[in-house]
Formats: sequence, C-alpha cells, structure tokens
Amino acid sequence: MAYDSRVYRILIASPSDVEEEREIAVRVIQEWNDLYSFSRKVTLLPLRWETHTAPEYGTRPQEVINRTIVDQCDLLVGVFWTRLGSPTGEADSGTLEEIARVGDAGKPVMLYFSKAGIDPDLLDLSQVEKLKDFKTKTYPKGLIENYKSVIEFRDKFSKQLELRVRDLQKNEGSTKTPLSFEFLSLDTNELL
Repeated sequence: MAYDSRVYRILIASPSDVEEEREIAVRVIQEWNDLYSFSRKVTLLPLRWETHTAPEYGTRPQEVINRTIVDQCDLLVGVFWTRLGSPTGEADSGTLEEIARVGDAGKPVMLYFSKAGIDPDLLDLSQVEKLKDFKTKTYPKGLIENYKSVIEFRDKFSKQLELRVRDLQKNEGSTKTPLSFEFLSLDTNELL
C-alpha cells in the first residue's frame, strides 16, 4: 500500500580508506527505513558520490558533487581512519569541503573517527598528520565519536542515527545558525 513520507537525504562523506564503514552506513540507513519508514512516515536516502552523481566534463569534480548531492543533503555523516583525502583545489580534501559546506549551511554533521589498528607500512604519514591536525581542530568545535571496530561503528551509528532523525523532525521549519567550519581549509605547510 502506498503512503506519503518525508524524505531526508543523508550524505556519507569519507576518504577512500573507510569503504567498509561507508557500506555499513548505507545498510544501517536501509535498516532504519525497514523498521520505521512506514510507521513514522519518514524515509532516509543515503547519498554517495559513487551512486548519486554522473560524469560531467568541464567542471571541477568536487563542484559537481557539491551541486548534485552536498548542497541537497539534510545531514552529513563523515568517517575517517588514516587519511584526510585528496585535495580539491579549494580544500585539503573532498570530505573536508563537503563537511564545511554542510556545516556552513547550518545542517547537522556527524563525525566518526576510527581508532582501529593498521600496519604501519601502509600509512601515508602526510595524510596521518593532516588528519591529526583536523581532529585537533575539530574536538573543540563539537561532539565527535570514536570507534575501534566496524561492529562498534555500526552499533554507535545505528543508535545515533535515530537521535539525529528525531532532531531533524523536531527542528523542521526552524531557523538555525550556521555552524562555522573555517578551520577545514588547512595549510599543508603548517603541518610540516
């Protein structure tokens, strides 16, 4: 039977080293829909650049992503482990540019940082340093979440997603002051 539903778009933003967490986030969102969408008349739509953008020549790649999904989302979930990501020409990484745009628009941003172990030979030390600087600057700006395994990430995100959906519903129509993410434009020379 058909039903009317309010759709909230959730952007999953991350560098390339947390692919498993990205897939888990999509599954958690889909499971939320399975359990609550009909009774709450709310549908959550996970957005990722891989699935919600199309090739476009002549435009900066991150600008295509920004226009297509970043500016259209209602909530951003950012996940990090050992990398900050690739520079976009305007920010030190696409993920940081996305977080800044969503935060500056006054929309909620949920940030997760993995503390899982990794083989030191696989680390890009410049990426680790940039990520460390980002984390240091992020801690005083808001509440973040750490996790030690993908299972812990799944459990935490599942519970916290429900809290954010409640906030989205409660705050719908209210005007909020945009969050400031000015610190996201890192100067690589300061990190060395």
